[in-house]
Amino acid sequence: MKHCFLKKRQFILALFLCLFALESFGQTVTIEPLCRANGSVKLASVKRVVDGDTVYFQDGRKVRLVGVNTPELDHKHGLHEPFAMEATLYLKSLIGKEVYWQSALNDRDRYGRKLYYLFDKDRISIASRLLSAGLGYRIAIPPNTKYQDCLIQSERKARNAHHGLWRAPHNWQPKAGFTKVSVTITSITRNRGGWWLETNQDLVINLPRLISELWSEQDVYSLKNKRIEARGWQHQRNSQSKRFKSWVLIVKHPNDLLDVSSDA
Repeated sequence: MKHCFLKKRQFILALFLCLFALESFGQTVTIEPLCRANGSVKLASVKRVVDGDTVYFQDGRKVRLVGVNTPELDHKHGLHEPFAMEATLYLKSLIGKEVYWQSALNDRDRYGRKLYYLFDKDRISIASRLLSAGLGYRIAIPPNTKYQDCLIQSERKARNAHHGLWRAPHNWQPKAGFTKVSVTITSITRNRGGWWLETNQDLVINLPRLISELWSEQDVYSLKNKRIEARGWQHQRNSQSKRFKSWVLIVKHPNDLLDVSSDA
């Protein structure tokens, strides 16, 4: 029974990769990863892939890829986000049994996972491959921004070709977790919590005080009445006061808050 199950999984993976290749060919778009390892890398054995951006090493380390966020797998109920399974299968095909890695400057997240840049056998960034395939979103969280420039290019390739996640519009939804939205800034204030950019939705964007120096005052105020694109993790406020927006989206880097008014 176990042997049959493994064969079925291998068949599904092969089918996905085949369909993905055919789709890319049909659109005459060449998906090329742009990020190569800069500096020395170490080799590790992989125990298993958890989802599109998380793996376990054989030595027990749980590793979160830096620079990319992929759709969530619902391991409990099977209600996966769109392209979550595709991202997971693609990551499995890229990694195999071994992977090269570099530690990020801040190498551990609040869940205890190690934060690494991962590379395939050709020293190509796995985050870059996922982004080029449209199976994840680029994200910048200081100080772990080493490969941001080329990751931006990788994502742009998929976006321009409407691959994967870029087939659907990114309308704001009142849902906790990672999000990418296009909204209009209606008012801007600043206090000890940082910058607060209210939007035309039930959403306020927060640029936290500890990293607010990444934005100049002029740049922030210039966003008023502008259509912007923002990405990060959002949560619902505990306060039910009607004076405040119900949802807060935290943005931690200028790459993740862009004026897109001219694109409209």
